[in-house]
Amino acid sequence: MSPTQGTPEKSNPVAPDGLAAHLPVVIAADANEVMREQLDYLIEHAQGGPCGCPQCLRYQRARSVLLEVFG
Repeated sequence: MSPTQGTPEKSNPVAPDGLAAHLPVVIAADANEVMREQLDYLIEHAQGGPCGCPQCLRYQRARSVLLEVFG
């Protein structure tokens, strides 16, 4: 589980007046999964060649950061 992902155990299901609150608990998506999905999207978009759009610029920045360790 990602450190940014909350768990229902950390929520406070009891209202200040002592009554149980029946509010839905929204749990954040796994940050690693979101980053992979975004990277897959950017790779797919850039396969046609860079066109200068914001997505291509994001792809180029992400690629530069990820390839830094090899340079």
